[in-house]
Amino acid sequence: MAQPIALVVENHCPRREEIARILVTAGYEPVFASTVSAPELSTRRRPDLVVFVTISAEPVEDLACLARLRTTLCGARFLFLASVSSEALAIAALHSGAERYVKEPWTETMLGLAVKELLVPSITQGQDCCGLRQSDRFVGRGPASQQLRAQLARISPTDSSVLITGETGTGKDVVAELIHFNSKRAKKAFICLNAAALPDTLVENELFGHDRGAFTGAVTEQDGKLAAADGGTLFLDEIGDVSLPVQAKLLRAIENKTIYRVGGTRSVKFDVRIIAATSHDLERAAGEGRFRSDLYYRLNVIRMRLPPLRERPEDIPLLVNYYLRQFNKEMGRSVRGLSPRAIETLCAYHWPGNVRELRNVIEALLVNLAPETTGIVDIPPEVMRQLAFAVGAPISERERLLQALTATSWNKSKAASELHWSRMTLYRKMREHKIELQRPGA
Repeated sequence: MAQPIALVVENHCPRREEIARILVTAGYEPVFASTVSAPELSTRRRPDLVVFVTISAEPVEDLACLARLRTTLCGARFLFLASVSSEALAIAALHSGAERYVKEPWTETMLGLAVKELLVPSITQGQDCCGLRQSDRFVGRGPASQQLRAQLARISPTDSSVLITGETGTGKDVVAELIHFNSKRAKKAFICLNAAALPDTLVENELFGHDRGAFTGAVTEQDGKLAAADGGTLFLDEIGDVSLPVQAKLLRAIENKTIYRVGGTRSVKFDVRIIAATSHDLERAAGEGRFRSDLYYRLNVIRMRLPPLRERPEDIPLLVNYYLRQFNKEMGRSVRGLSPRAIETLCAYHWPGNVRELRNVIEALLVNLAPETTGIVDIPPEVMRQLAFAVGAPISERERLLQALTATSWNKSKAASELHWSRMTLYRKMREHKIELQRPGA
């Protein structure tokens, strides 16, 4: 098996040898590049881990390079090391795509733990009650999560195409990975392509590859994602952003199981399971002519809808503890948990960015706490502002529930919609807060 590659993006970092030693100890082959050369080098070496090291308080080039690599290296993990740290930089790094953020003064032990954390495989050998091999990134025990696990256990062993729908940040990539590692293709490649923010020419080249001389700069032939995923699974994230001409070529390739590289005349056979994901309404897009209906039906053999976090608030405390454990290890902290008031605040928030936003909030929370903070903590004011809350405490969940029921004349479906809950969640909350299921006086 080839040694995994760690791409270190740095401009004159004084601790270069120290970083290289830590990466070698972790089993990586370190490759160093500047922000200028990193994009080109990443296409040739395809790193498994990307480490950004910045010594600037406002690393505009580093953040731009991070955002660019995040769109083209779907399977890679991203670590950001900051020599001059600030709240604004931490949030900017997370928004640009960093999965871990380590600030000075960091030690070899701290960096080693952060690298080790990113090394932990997503799929463990344990099985849940559905017989599904667990993913350490798939967190949740509520009814919606259990239903999703049961569906995953049914569809993963098949070879059918899957269309995963859901809002941004609901974890579509995690579910796609889980399907692959519970399928008969688990020992083969799991290849990702994020179509969002990529021009049509690049999407086509990434999918099908190119022959030598196909365009300026194509000095060698290169396989595309479909050929690279042969025998395994190709995950097409944000498939709704692919243009109609590329959709037509993708449909023909899927139906014929044959591709032609850009600029090439020789056909290449492949055997790939397709998992696609989108945050758009593809059925409506197909009806309006913005998405090919024949490709939609080809992808929509099995449909999975991932519920937004506001529909499964019972999973929020579990997710909070999960991310606290991760960031405690990375930052060398010992925060045991959040106070009941803090948990109630997080459960009351509507989470437009879903699980991804919650993860970023927990990381920002630890960044904003004093280094010596331990035990049970509240939410710092900086993070409260990030959640768009007023300085005062929000109204209680019971009050919000009663307001919604009153405003809708106790119409349960409308009240659930007002609160962005499912009907199941609304009935459960009514029982928890001892609110009669019937309208008073009815």
